Amino acid sequence: MKTEILAPVGSEEMLIAAVRTGADAVYFGGSRFNARRNADNFGEEELAKAIKYCRLNNVKSYLTLNTLIKDNEIPDALQLVQSAYSYGIDAVIVQDIGLAELLHKNFPDLPLHASTQMSVHSAAALDILKNMGFCRVVPAREMSKTELTALCKRAKELNIDVEVFVHGALCMCLSGQCYFSAFLGGRSANRGLCAGTCRLPFSAKGGTGYDLSLKDLSLVAYLNELTEIGVSSFKIEGRMKRPEYVASAVTAMRQTVDFGRADAEIIKLLEQVFSREGFTDGYYTSRLGRSMFGIRSEQDKLLTADALSKLHGLYRNELQKIPINMKLVLKSGEPARLTAEADGKEVSVLGNIPQQAIKLPLTKERAKESLLKLGGTCYKAKDITAEIEYGLMLPVSALNQLRQSAVSMLNDIRVKQNRAPVNTDVIKIPNSQNRKIKGFFARFATLEQFSECKNILSSLKGYSLPLHILLKALNTNSDSNLKQLLLNAYAEIPRGSTLDEAILKDLDAIKNHKVERIICSNLSAVELAQKKGFKIMGGFGLNIFNTFSINTAKGLGLSAAVISPELSFGEINSLGDSYGIEIYSMCYGRQPLMLTRNCPVKNGIGCSGKKNFCTITDRKKQSFPVICQGGFSEILNCKITDVSDSVNTFKVDGGYLYFTLETPENTLSVIKNLLSGGSHSGADYTRGLFKSGVL
Repeated sequence: MKTEILAPVGSEEMLIAAVRTGADAVYFGGSRFNARRNADNFGEEELAKAIKYCRLNNVKSYLTLNTLIKDNEIPDALQLVQSAYSYGIDAVIVQDIGLAELLHKNFPDLPLHASTQMSVHSAAALDILKNMGFCRVVPAREMSKTELTALCKRAKELNIDVEVFVHGALCMCLSGQCYFSAFLGGRSANRGLCAGTCRLPFSAKGGTGYDLSLKDLSLVAYLNELTEIGVSSFKIEGRMKRPEYVASAVTAMRQTVDFGRADAEIIKLLEQVFSREGFTDGYYTSRLGRSMFGIRSEQDKLLTADALSKLHGLYRNELQKIPINMKLVLKSGEPARLTAEADGKEVSVLGNIPQQAIKLPLTKERAKESLLKLGGTCYKAKDITAEIEYGLMLPVSALNQLRQSAVSMLNDIRVKQNRAPVNTDVIKIPNSQNRKIKGFFARFATLEQFSECKNILSSLKGYSLPLHILLKALNTNSDSNLKQLLLNAYAEIPRGSTLDEAILKDLDAIKNHKVERIICSNLSAVELAQKKGFKIMGGFGLNIFNTFSINTAKGLGLSAAVISPELSFGEINSLGDSYGIEIYSMCYGRQPLMLTRNCPVKNGIGCSGKKNFCTITDRKKQSFPVICQGGFSEILNCKITDVSDSVNTFKVDGGYLYFTLETPENTLSVIKNLLSGGSHSGADYTRGLFKSGVL
């Protein structure tokens, strides 16, 4: 079975280009709730038309609902799925874990695909996805061949398809973990309105000046290799690009899948239609660094008239690929009968009664010649036969009408859907709860911060340290009092880690020390912690954004969770019943804005590894700290989020204090002020998104 070629569709013309150049499947969004809300997308009528066109051409269609959904948007999101389901959509691509659970319960026969926005970057997450009802996963674009091979192996064991991005734009940040656009301009990448912040000037010392801008990905040369390791679908990025881009990308993939390689001319056209100083395969081949970075130069934007003409030629005509069998029967005194069959569906139409020929009777050859005129349709003639009594005549116009009627009836029967409607009106938004902050949870970044605060830790609801720091402290510290405090800490698994076995080894080690609590910020971490029997608190990286996702987190075994930093004050306070799971909201800390596998500082003069952090600078001369750990880098906000002066009005169970670069003394001061009912009044702070939320 050949691997699926999956094309992006942001408009009707892009849909036509994708289908006519040989895509096996397409993905598109409705007018809301998709990660490319600035594309043209499809309203209700356009959605029905697009799905019908896909079904007619034996092309699968996937609806993108790959954004975080607010509580008050849940009914509209379900209604969109209900419409697409009734039209015959083949699958839905989802990010929000709460929405995923609702869809699985209410549309049990509708396949769910886990969006790359779910930040799956190791195999451990697949077990959870399987239990949630997902049949396909779109892993992170940052994964290497070795890592993808391990993920595909586990996916095969679980009967989960793996869909991999093979061409198109690369975000600097791991998808689903970017808050840069939201915090700098209120336009959330998790809500489909990314402002492309990483394409703006950001400078590392000795860098290019655009040290967050990556070249576009292209793995055309590796498609056969990807098939061998178990990839089920080749995904092309680009719902906001032009139809010519889709046509060239699909053609390159089609030629490679069918013939082993793409023509040099197509590869050249692919680069001409859109690139950023060429393409990169750096993540897949594990060749990271400066060669992966690039911008859209003026030279890249040049598209000659000759190239444009060639690109248009790729999708000028319908792709006739559906085999059709037709049989014409002409008998004296009976209406002409044409039977047509395709895809196991058969229709029969009646026409005029044939007349006795005055001059030339209709021959089988002339009849077949008329029936073969299938231009402008998706059909290609396979077996065309005619049974004609000698001496009969039927005008060519009548034969054409028979053919057209048969094709039209066949189209109708092939696209018809018999899915029963689903009653989504039973979904009710839970009433908001009258929660009240009962205390604070402190996330420490260093042992020094932790040790400085050891005398006030008992006044906190909880506290955590990074897993590797906690383990090292337990192995080396002989102070019995401090060691007991360490044993009561939560161990924080890194947001970015592809090394499941290494994490399991560390979890076994802290388990032996009798540590019982873990913070998990991705689904792989949750699965690993579950296996070892830890009490789990969800980190903000899980993007828990609504009441339903809180309840889904409870079902995943979490006893507490930090809700999304993109929720406004009003949205936080309107969250409904969480059925026993505690929820925390960030009220102090330097928010991580990006989690990236390409360190922007190494794009410049590099770093020695001796510093606690490095910085990059934007065009306004604001400095953003960069911290590296375990093969990933976190870019922190230039300002500290601080709403400690109004924290008592939050309807959550606890306030979350996220310490990163603070000195031990400053860390202690912040906690003491909050515990005494005061507030931290740092000189350079922001209220984050608590007032405005995100679009």
